[in-house]
Amino acid sequence: MNIDGTTIANKVLGQVTEEIRNSGKELHLVAVVVGDDPGLKKFVELKKKAAESIGIQFSAYKFDGDAEKQKEVVATLKFLADDPSVNGILIELSLPPGWDTQKILDLVPDAKDVDVLSSLAQKDFYNNTAKILPPAVGALKMVIDEHKVSLKGKRVAVFGQGMLVGKPIAHWLKQQGATVDRIDENTPNPERYSLNADVIISGVGKPGLIREDMVKGDAILIDYGFGKKGSKMLGDVNFEAVSKKASLITPVPGGMGPLVIAAVLQNLVELGK
Repeated sequence: MNIDGTTIANKVLGQVTEEIRNSGKELHLVAVVVGDDPGLKKFVELKKKAAESIGIQFSAYKFDGDAEKQKEVVATLKFLADDPSVNGILIELSLPPGWDTQKILDLVPDAKDVDVLSSLAQKDFYNNTAKILPPAVGALKMVIDEHKVSLKGKRVAVFGQGMLVGKPIAHWLKQQGATVDRIDENTPNPERYSLNADVIISGVGKPGLIREDMVKGDAILIDYGFGKKGSKMLGDVNFEAVSKKASLITPVPGGMGPLVIAAVLQNLVELGK
């Protein structure tokens, strides 16, 4: 069965809209974008569209990736951190090589950190004291809740251990009582883990990484990966083949992407409280 991320996201956005209406607050989300990656630009456009559709003001500060622009980005983030009209700030990753990514992420105050990427916000999350969840985790929770999946006692293989998807998801899954196998580029024979997994989650960005012969029957596949093959956008999972075996599977596009955006906006409202 395909997981319809757009439908679930629209349901969540309906709830978020109601919360905004009841609060009477005007919310303003700002994105800082460095470089000209077309995938990044598209994702920012989708965030803008979703935000504005529920009455949230959305602004984007765009910079090219030249080394000398780092000071300009830092100055802009300091300005946004102090601006009382800005309720949330997100820095689109990745930043150019040579830039101190964590130092720049740490310029976002905890009260405006909708992506949960500053050192302070991450510390709270990994200590299980955070007010909000990282968007990738929030998106996964939406799927789990919608399809009433119990994670307790389940074996989960998490492909990719990046700070946006794999690492926070693996941590959260353990808190839900799952047994988690963490897989990165240095893991030999990853199919050893995926073939035993009740749930497979991938956020690598390598089309076709997870094949049909790496998945057991009735497994749940959650795919955050995206990459282009020709003009086609594909996920990490070989969808056409694997979907015939899976009990639940997210397509790309239309799966986790809309849910991650909904989670960002949900976080903005939560922080606004």
